[in-house]
Amino acid sequence: MSPLVNPAALFRFRFPCRRREKLWPPAAVNFDEICRLPSLAAVVGVPDVLKLALGWNETGLAVRAAVRGVGASRWCHPTRAEDSDGLHLWIATRPTGDSHRAGRFCRRLALLPSGGGLRADQPIALAAAIPRTSEVPAALPEGSITLESRLEADGWRIDARIGAAALPGWDPVEIPRLGFFAAVVDRRLGRIPCFAPPEYPWDSDPTTWAGLDLTA
Repeated sequence: MSPLVNPAALFRFRFPCRRREKLWPPAAVNFDEICRLPSLAAVVGVPDVLKLALGWNETGLAVRAAVRGVGASRWCHPTRAEDSDGLHLWIATRPTGDSHRAGRFCRRLALLPSGGGLRADQPIALAAAIPRTSEVPAALPEGSITLESRLEADGWRIDARIGAAALPGWDPVEIPRLGFFAAVVDRRLGRIPCFAPPEYPWDSDPTTWAGLDLTA
């Protein structure tokens, strides 16, 4: 039976996102322990499969996701972004904290470990739809996200640089905070969210997202 109250809603999660001098290539980002987001899998009742690290500077965001325990089979289809296996991110560059509907400053991204290229074996970044959005953001500019992936027997890893052009409303000087949510989508295990149980409307409701403070 699903809980009547989202256990994660008892808290307002805000995490620091540390500034990095370089966001690409991955070896130059310097993802140390302070860049890693804590796992709340035990709180929200989902498998603990994701290790996620973030960094930022004025040019955008850097993301490293390591997923373990999902096996070697991946279902990644560029025409089915919302359903494809990968890391799915919800980012609000101008979070209000009180609107239950995403707007034009909210972006959902599907970072897929494979499915791109002529042989469908390259990582690919796609814009995905947010249900019930009040205003659709601008189209994702080509080349605004750079990706690398590594496929393994029990999972995969993705490194990504999400450029400012991919984040409508990005202005870390005036607004040094983001609304943020992440989930792993896996064909076998289903949707594995970071900060709320699977049954809750985190895919469409920005009030269920965490906050990121863009710190030094």
